[in-house]
Amino acid sequence: MSVLRPLDKLPGLNTATILLVGTEDALLQQLADAMLKEDCASELKVHLAKSLPLPSNVTRPRIDLIMFVVNLHSKYSLRNVEESLHHVDATFFLGRVGFLATGGGRLS
Repeated sequence: MSVLRPLDKLPGLNTATILLVGTEDALLQQLADAMLKEDCASELKVHLAKSLPLPSNVTRPRIDLIMFVVNLHSKYSLRNVEESLHHVDATFFLGRVGFLATGGGRLS
């Protein structure tokens, strides 16, 4: 299990890979499906993960963007993102990491 680095692999030609990290599988899948429906000039690949680090024994493409999804009503969701951040190289935060807060419209 290793730290994700933005330039550890060569980029694919006309390909972008997004990693969605969060505890809510259904929400991540719904977000991934919506992203894949959009028409874009490049090929878009979306991978889902509950947390980081990712297993190191799996071959995967270069990750171009990491999106952390946080449920505002779940301390576990926030804690999961906080712990996952330790497994992301600092250079990823130069425009390659985003945070999406969910659950803001729901009553608790």
